[in-house]
Amino acid sequence: MRAACTVAARKSVHSARNPRRAFFFGSRAWLYVRQSTLLPPSAPRVGGIRGALAMAAAGGRGTLRRVECSDGVALCVEEWSPEGAAEATVVLVHGWSGSRRSFDLNVGGLAAGGVRVVAYDQRFHGESDKPSFGLHVARLAADLHQVLETLDLQGVTAVGTSMGCAVLWGYQELYGLQPRVARCVFVDQAPLQNRAPGWTLGSKGCYDAATLAGLREALQGGMKEFAAGNVEACATLPLDEGLLAKLEEDTCKCQPTQLGDLMADHTQLDWRPILPQISVPVLNLAGRQSGIFPPAGTAEVAKRVQDGCTVFFEAANHWLYMEQPNEFNALVLEFARTGARPADGSSVN
Repeated sequence: MRAACTVAARKSVHSARNPRRAFFFGSRAWLYVRQSTLLPPSAPRVGGIRGALAMAAAGGRGTLRRVECSDGVALCVEEWSPEGAAEATVVLVHGWSGSRRSFDLNVGGLAAGGVRVVAYDQRFHGESDKPSFGLHVARLAADLHQVLETLDLQGVTAVGTSMGCAVLWGYQELYGLQPRVARCVFVDQAPLQNRAPGWTLGSKGCYDAATLAGLREALQGGMKEFAAGNVEACATLPLDEGLLAKLEEDTCKCQPTQLGDLMADHTQLDWRPILPQISVPVLNLAGRQSGIFPPAGTAEVAKRVQDGCTVFFEAANHWLYMEQPNEFNALVLEFARTGARPADGSSVN
């Protein structure tokens, strides 16, 4: 990655080097290496939730558990607790092609700041089940409801990154956010990805039938190549090489056909009529250098909810919480504990 590149220049380089990369879509959650949960050489190497539990037994920081959904699908959920009594609970909802480990540079800082942290792998991702059904955002919202119910969580601050925002918007439509969700943080997602009459502020890379077909082709062309193009499109600031290796590994856990089908549902959903129904306080974060959405499109979210403000990460891209985790953690901690937010239109440099 070249931090000095502009998004436009970087996208043109991708297209010239490999036409498929023009379609790489980064609405995913951002995977970071958690060194303490890597399996030692002698540990059993098993997949799925059993494998995740083996990692926890090998010394991971989080407590892992299995949550079974109403249709029998099992989700892998991980929790971190502060040293003393928790001042608040933060639930992290990753995006398309990501996993709970997207938040590895966030969970420790949040827990150290006095909050309980819950992150989980959505179905089709990470260590959770990957069934042949449920390939739509509404099902993912129902899964979130199952997690909140099973853990008996009330009044949480829910953080959605990219497609994770859509999951929270779907939760609002199906269940209503309150009382289980008291505050929301939305990270770099426009309310409609596709282009529509009077709407051009959606995705830069997947916005109609032709670009969706290109994305599907890229997925079938190889998940390792897809992961590399995804990083280039979604990160402007330098990322650690070890982190990038982990990012590739977790992306390759996803099945390309399932990701294509899920994106087909996600990209055409128009949440603009739903957003005005959201009455809880909203902290909306936008990457000024985002290769996925124009900042004005992301800012539309805060304009349409009842109580929202947008903060722009001036130097960061779509993966702003991976690129500037300390700044991200500080904003989320203050919001979760006290409800305080910067003024609308503020910047993080």
